[in-house]
Order: sequence, then C-alpha cells, then structure tokens
Amino acid sequence: MENVISLAERIKGGDRAAFNELYLLHYSSLRNYGRSFLSATETEDIIQDVFLNVWLHKENIDENLSLKAYLFRSVYNSALNVLKKKQPDQKLSDYQQEIENIRCQYYDPDSNDVIQYLYNNDIKIRIDAAIESLPPKCKEVFILSYLEDMPSKDISKKLAVSLSTVQNHTYNALKQLREKLRRNSEEF
Repeated sequence: MENVISLAERIKGGDRAAFNELYLLHYSSLRNYGRSFLSATETEDIIQDVFLNVWLHKENIDENLSLKAYLFRSVYNSALNVLKKKQPDQKLSDYQQEIENIRCQYYDPDSNDVIQYLYNNDIKIRIDAAIESLPPKCKEVFILSYLEDMPSKDISKKLAVSLSTVQNHTYNALKQLREKLRRNSEEF
C-alpha cells in the first residue's frame, strides 16, 4: 500500500510546495468569503495574515483537523476583529450592535445554511470525481449497485458476468473510493 502524506503533514514538515498548494486551493474561496464582510483591500490583508500565520506556526498544525475549516474560521475571526477596530471610540447603540451580531452570525461558517450547502456541494463534487476515476467496469457495477440500488444478481444478469465478478468489482470500487476520499479529505 502506498504511503500517502497529507497536505497538512507536508506543510508541518516545512514543505513550501505543499503550502503553495494550500494557498492555491483555497485563496479564491477565502477571498470571496472575506468580501462578504470587508473591502477588497481589507480582505487581501487578512488572507495574507492568515496564511502567514499558518506558515509561521506550521509545527502546531493538527493533521486530524481540516485545514480548510481552519482557514475559513481564521478569516471569519480576523474579519470580526477588523470590524470591531473600525469604530474604536464610537459606542454602538444596542440596536446597531444587535444588527452587527446578526450579520456576523449569518456569515459564521458553522451556522450558515448557504455556507454549509457549499461545503456539502464541495464534498459531492469530490465524491463524483472519485467515482469517475474508477475503472470502467468497476464504475458501472458501483453505479448500478449503490446509485441505482440494483441487487447483485440483477447486475450479474444485466452485464452477463458471474455474481463473484460483481462482488469483486463492488469490493474494489469501495476500496478505491475509500482510499481516494480519505486522501482527498486529508488535503482539506
């Protein structure tokens, strides 16, 4: 079995190419997310700070946690800090403070349905890509079995192959998908 090192482990080990890969993977989505709070310039500044912080504290990266979730949470927290600093001497009325709290909760990645939908859609795209990467017969058996809910006996008849061949393809498909999705999740 191939020893796959996750993106987080590579960054933790000081791999600059892995860090650049992380940046390229998430920069545009973080920029779009940050723009929901701040101006383009402020967003650029906090994204640069977040990535700099990741690199400077790379030895503290937990390989078991999602780097993507960490980056979004960091942008969110940094944006809140910038918003708070914009009005240091000015007291917000209770009403304005309540509106600000609602706005911040709306963009909180843990409680916003739209952001959760985007995360789930991202996962769906990764699953679809993993299925597409399967060998043709393996993919066909997997789709019939798991997506079309066809019994193995019916698949065997439809494809004119033995039942054990269907079972082998199913086993291999699941094994390959688990491995591809595990590797993929480690990168995010």
